[in-house]
Amino acid sequence: MQTTHSPVLSDKEEQTLRFYDRTACSYADATGRIDMSAVYDRFLKYVVHGGLILDAGSGSGRDTLCFINRGYAVEAFDASPELCEISTRLTGIPTSCLRFQDFDSPPRYDGIWACASLLHVPLQDLEDAVRCLVRALKPRGALYMSFKYGSGERIADDGRLYIDMDEPALRRIFAAIPDMKIVEIWRSGGEGTHHGKDIWLNAIALKSAQG
Repeated sequence: MQTTHSPVLSDKEEQTLRFYDRTACSYADATGRIDMSAVYDRFLKYVVHGGLILDAGSGSGRDTLCFINRGYAVEAFDASPELCEISTRLTGIPTSCLRFQDFDSPPRYDGIWACASLLHVPLQDLEDAVRCLVRALKPRGALYMSFKYGSGERIADDGRLYIDMDEPALRRIFAAIPDMKIVEIWRSGGEGTHHGKDIWLNAIALKSAQG
């Protein structure tokens, strides 16, 4: 995993990062109990068993640990230093501290998992962030991502920046990336079996064999 020079954070990004650093322990405790097994199954059927997965925006390390336990090699990063420490302790995998805008890698991953993480990338940077992930995928690699369902950029009551997404907007992003194809797109309530009040948009895209 490589990094690029990190630009100055915007006020919206600073607020989001401060939220996760301030609430890291309670956030990790709450999200760590969510059962994502059904979503793991949908994603992993596209990833060669034992392949290398990047957990992009890994939070507590919940998903990193699951992939390790299922026999995959895993690398992980998150923007919150506090969550990186929690993830590293939980998984035994050193979790890199960086933002999506700082990530850069040659094509080496069989799968990239961006669960409820790209939704904090400013809208003006989102397509570039997706392109960076796509470049890091091997041919036939799979990318999973999830967003809160809706449209546009907003600031939540707790200060976090969110980019809400609907199907047409997500398809427009991938229409500009010709070596990727969305193979599954679906809505869900909450995360995994945690039925919260929000509707989520989930998608899996595959890189072409020539990508």
